[in-house]
Amino acid sequence: MSLHNAASLNPKFAILDHVRFENTPEGLTHIVVKTPKAEATIYTHGAHLTQWNPVGQHPGIYLSPKSALEPGKAIRGGIPVLFPWFGPRSDGKEGPMHGFARISEWNVESTHFSPEGVVTITLSLEADDHTRSLGFDKFRAAIQFEIGEHLDITFEVTNHGSEDLVFEEGLHTYFAVGDITKVATEGLEGTTYLDKRDDLKRKVQTTQLLEYTRDVDQVHLNTTAALTIHDDAWKREIHIEKQGSNTTVTWNPWSVLSPGLPDLDPESWKHFVCVETVNVSENKITLAPGATHRMDSNVRITAKA
Repeated sequence: MSLHNAASLNPKFAILDHVRFENTPEGLTHIVVKTPKAEATIYTHGAHLTQWNPVGQHPGIYLSPKSALEPGKAIRGGIPVLFPWFGPRSDGKEGPMHGFARISEWNVESTHFSPEGVVTITLSLEADDHTRSLGFDKFRAAIQFEIGEHLDITFEVTNHGSEDLVFEEGLHTYFAVGDITKVATEGLEGTTYLDKRDDLKRKVQTTQLLEYTRDVDQVHLNTTAALTIHDDAWKREIHIEKQGSNTTVTWNPWSVLSPGLPDLDPESWKHFVCVETVNVSENKITLAPGATHRMDSNVRITAKA
């Protein structure tokens, strides 16, 4: 069972008609958000947003119907929080894929409903026996979701130790799309990327639009550029602006890798594209004692012009 279940959270943090906490049969706690402009769901397990549906629009975020929603297991889809490493842990050290944040129970810090109709929810994560066993004992992570017509996310890490804290981080966002074969991402032209589907070879994005015609797993380095996902099947554009992030990752497993992912339906790959706000590889963060690093992702959806 979640460390903080709905019975203890609702009296402190529920907001009539806008925020409530529910327990799932599997033992997780999620936050149900309703605003005049959008609906959303956030799990305290992993501080994981699994739904953001702007009113009158197609869903903004994709969640796999086969995802495990169980304690200790990573959720497939939504927005996994990757910290303090990206992918397999390096240097031969042990640790879960993409770090411990996405499979940890986060604390609810606050909830708020603004006069403008935006719900703000803040969750935090601090060291426990598990993180200490992995060598991370003096940090605090916090994530803030602002949910309305736009989706704004702030992720902060503070170093409470006496030595530099070195980490990678990411918001591994699965954007829902009508048809991946009719999707292109704009904003990465001229960037150098590591092609994880080609032995991490360094390549350059030479075209204005990155189109998806096969399995893609690319780490675009040294880029702070705003991005636009052209979702032609649903006749819309998804705009992503970011701050404090110097890396963009984009991923889709296509029909090639999907069979090896049991928590994806065989057809799931057609309905999402991952475009991720991250700091990884040579863009990893070195945080001085007492310092805080902030990374922001701001998402809005517009009709196709």
